Amino acid sequence: MAALSLRVGHVYCYSCVEGAGAFIRKMKGVHSVSVKNNDSVVVEYDPASLDMDEEQFRKIVRENIERLGFRIRDY
Repeated sequence: MAALSLRVGHVYCYSCVEGAGAFIRKMKGVHSVSVKNNDSVVVEYDPASLDMDEEQFRKIVRENIERLGFRIRDY
């Protein structure tokens, strides 16, 4: 199991969490999408079960979160 954690700023409402996770949860190999400390989206996934390489997976996750209007920041 691996985890991708992206700092996205303040995420307080349930709808925001659901919006961020709706598409990502449907990707093969993804086990969960959650928000930690109201500022990070954490995606837990099985690298062996992905339909693509991990770099491409991470890129797709980032792009989809940004399309929802979140700004991903570096730690």
